[in-house]
Amino acid sequence: MKSLVPALFFIGASTALRAHEWTADPHSHTHPVVQTNPEVAESAAKAAPPQATSFAMFAPKVALRWDQKFLYVESNGLPSHNMMVGITAWQQQVPLPQAYTGANAWRIPLSPVPAKEGQPIKDHFLRGAIALAANGIPIFNPQNNRGEISAMIGELDEWGGHCGRADDYHYHAAPLHLQKVVGIARPIAFALDGYPIYGPTEPDGSPPAGLDSFNGHSTPALGYHYHSSTKYPYINGGFHGEVVEREGQVDPQPRANGVREALPALSGAKITGFESTGENRYKLSYEVNGEKRAVLYAIQPDGTFPFEFQDGSTVTRKEVYTLKQAGGRRPREERPPRREGGGERRPAENQPQQGESRFGPDTMKKPAAGFILSSPAVRDDGKLPIEFTGDGRGDSPPLFWRGAPAGTRSYALLMDHLTPDNQMKHYWTMWDIPASVTDLPRNARDIGKLGKGFKGQLGYEPPHSKGPGVKTYEITVFALSSPLSITRPPGEVDRDVLLAAMQDKVLASASMKVVCETQAKESPASPPPLRPNAENRQPALVKPTIDDTVKLNVYADNWFMLYVNGRLVAVDPIQFTPHNVVSVDFLPEYPMTIAVLAKDNADPKTGLEYGSSIGDGGFILKFGDGTVTNASWKAKSFFHGPVNGETGQPKARQEPLPADWWTIHFDDHSWQNAREFTAEDVDPKQPYFDHDFKDARFIWTDDLALDNTVVFRTRIEKPGWKPRWNTQPDLDVTGRIPGLTGDGSPARHAPGPRVTNQ
Repeated sequence: MKSLVPALFFIGASTALRAHEWTADPHSHTHPVVQTNPEVAESAAKAAPPQATSFAMFAPKVALRWDQKFLYVESNGLPSHNMMVGITAWQQQVPLPQAYTGANAWRIPLSPVPAKEGQPIKDHFLRGAIALAANGIPIFNPQNNRGEISAMIGELDEWGGHCGRADDYHYHAAPLHLQKVVGIARPIAFALDGYPIYGPTEPDGSPPAGLDSFNGHSTPALGYHYHSSTKYPYINGGFHGEVVEREGQVDPQPRANGVREALPALSGAKITGFESTGENRYKLSYEVNGEKRAVLYAIQPDGTFPFEFQDGSTVTRKEVYTLKQAGGRRPREERPPRREGGGERRPAENQPQQGESRFGPDTMKKPAAGFILSSPAVRDDGKLPIEFTGDGRGDSPPLFWRGAPAGTRSYALLMDHLTPDNQMKHYWTMWDIPASVTDLPRNARDIGKLGKGFKGQLGYEPPHSKGPGVKTYEITVFALSSPLSITRPPGEVDRDVLLAAMQDKVLASASMKVVCETQAKESPASPPPLRPNAENRQPALVKPTIDDTVKLNVYADNWFMLYVNGRLVAVDPIQFTPHNVVSVDFLPEYPMTIAVLAKDNADPKTGLEYGSSIGDGGFILKFGDGTVTNASWKAKSFFHGPVNGETGQPKARQEPLPADWWTIHFDDHSWQNAREFTAEDVDPKQPYFDHDFKDARFIWTDDLALDNTVVFRTRIEKPGWKPRWNTQPDLDVTGRIPGLTGDGSPARHAPGPRVTNQ
């Protein structure tokens, strides 16, 4: 048999993927800077498969090789155009080169195979790339890993891209600017199923006809191919060809390799510039509330990455990072042997015995007075509701903890179960939970990092016992003195890896136990009795009734929307006028996190009300349980105007709302407390006096007149509270509110509340 030695195809000078090959014009905000002659590139590519033509036009930054099955595309993950400018929802990443080379190169099938049933990308393939642009830059799902449309929430730069958690640059929208290089007759990208992605038109400039739900169709000249667009889904809306989805992404595909831990989103930041300041040296400039800031960093020959964070006129912080261990799966011979049914076999001498520590060394588990873990869905030692088990939806339960010791810099979480034969199984591993987070909502995602359970599933593995009887599972949260240095991919982080990484870093731990019972299936020959008796009687279902609710009265000058524990509870149905009271019956669950967006009517450009006057705000509420507005609430303004009260040439100052301001886990500790105002200050209209607001106070920021959009937050604790009912709602409306923007108007794509000034 003839040896299948992969062919190599390079164009131009050396193809070494060095960081300094990024040669963007720092002032260019339009198109790539490419010096390749298209005619030379096409001539050199004649021996190559046709898929190579578009990629070849970006040599030498893109290198190609192929065999009989795949075209392999190598790059350093940095485009020739500028990056990051224009992003307003930034998680503090910067562009760093990636080693998409060798075994970690991108591969495009040369003979794509149509799938028996295509796979849509909507709410699928939310991790990793779904396509590769002609310039060697990966293209991710238009939805981010939280399910939001990145292009609609300020996450993308002027070229449709941004950086991920590993500082890896990628697109979330069609890179239509590449047509300036490849032309309209060639693909601008290839989906990872092997089918090409063209621009919005056919090669002859005519509009495409008969596109399917994936933005694709077949023509005699091109066969099946996709088309890109300027609206959702922007690129291929699904996969016409065969792909494998594993752990939420197309598998296999290259892995990005970061040098530092991911940082949280920086509220109010806008990226204003990105430039090269020397060989392998870069500067990213941004503003926060008008204050100029910057991140300066370099890529050193010794593999270190010095960073300088200029957080203001007087504050500078320096860090030096080292390249993490390369990503990818461990070779098979390096993986621990797996036992039947999943899970990795542990030597018998390492199995914890009944009564021994579950976490190995005695220093690992450190219960601390005042450090408490609990859940609004289940009490300690209580029965885990079915929706959190394998018999139901399998959601992870909501949790909250309080009283962590001083010096806590990060949290980790573990849920495990010791079987009767002394085997330890684990169901939930999390780490790098920020120290500012003390709540996990139901089905928590994108908070910290998720490892695998004992069966190998990434994320929460719901308990699903094979036999009858009650089994106990323990959930433990660890307060850590520093973030963990885990370099393995999440799919390789199990209980043992997590515990080993936490050695000598645990300040304290808090635990709670839950029980789960799976009933044995009845034999068909032994039908259940017609009437319950003492031996088979099941606990009765107790549903909440109207008597369990409390009345909520809300008055705002002029408009509001109110969330409790991440659920939308009330919206003022009359926008801005007249002054009305909203009263609803509400089912409380404690602890209760209340988040309110209140807006005074104001022109978004001037801040003036009704043309030429300066209005004032005011917000007040009262729950029937005694919860009222007062100065203990947190308050922050996001729209101020007219600046300095100037009405001659009025101007307004705005900053974007935080992406998750309404959620339980949002960190508002740095916000100032609200200020109380009297009814005389606010001058409410008659509906206010017709309702019960006893003991409640009008609140706002310090500037009642000029602050026009304000977010209020508070948390109500009721230690020992337990619901009378034992059922859960069938409809979960936490998080995303489909079809609704923050001002109550319909949205084309609404991954969460989106609010615009009126």
